[in-house]
Amino acid sequence: MCRMLGLIGVKPITPLKHLINAECSLLRQAELGKQGDGWGIGYYLDGSPRLFRSEKPVYSEPDLLRRTAASISSRIIIAHVRKASNPRGLPRDELIGVENSQPFKYHNRLFAHNGTIKAVDEAMELLGEYRSIIMGNNDSEVYFALLMRGWDLKGDVCEALRWVEGIFSKTMKSSDKGYGNPYTSLNAIFSDGKKLYAYNRYLEGGGLKSVCYRDSPYYTLTFQDEGDVLVIASEKLWRDGEWMNLGNGDLLIAWIEEGRVRYDVEHILD
Repeated sequence: MCRMLGLIGVKPITPLKHLINAECSLLRQAELGKQGDGWGIGYYLDGSPRLFRSEKPVYSEPDLLRRTAASISSRIIIAHVRKASNPRGLPRDELIGVENSQPFKYHNRLFAHNGTIKAVDEAMELLGEYRSIIMGNNDSEVYFALLMRGWDLKGDVCEALRWVEGIFSKTMKSSDKGYGNPYTSLNAIFSDGKKLYAYNRYLEGGGLKSVCYRDSPYYTLTFQDEGDVLVIASEKLWRDGEWMNLGNGDLLIAWIEEGRVRYDVEHILD
């Protein structure tokens, strides 16, 4: 299971505080949760998406993380530390690699996910031409490709997420592998370069706790609106301020308007 971070700001952000310096930074979360299977940062430069990814544990290369974070200045940033899921039962060396590290990129979109997709091979059969997006053996990448297909098909993020849910329900029913649920979580932070989205959706893990403060459910995304910056994360980065939790099935949509960050929360699924 992974940890994620998303930032959107009125002015460009350099994410040293969020990735390294905060009491419960993404680096600290990776250390405590043993998210040691790769890491990455996605951001926008002059409106175009950029990626930096590594297949190594982020806590094994903190200097590289610091240099990378210090070099970024962007209004939208998505970061991810990975603990690899393995629904196919593959050898470990087939799970680890830069191509399996997140975030993923498709045209102008960036995407990161925390959770396990169970009927992953069955879902791949429904990707059509979007199967060409898949570069690795990461089940999260199948979810990513399905969401990109649904987004293009429906032209609307909310409808795309409902469409993806229907696909995963269909694959579970058609599978003969006895899955209890089609996924553990569809938690995702993603962007099209104009808006930042955060989707909180899980079917399992109710007894798990956040890795840092141990005071919130593991799969509950939380966010803090600071007016000029909105922070969305797998768990709060510091104790101060008003952190608000997304409900199960909620989608947060954030954008810049009139010199501040605006956001809305829509309930997608019960």
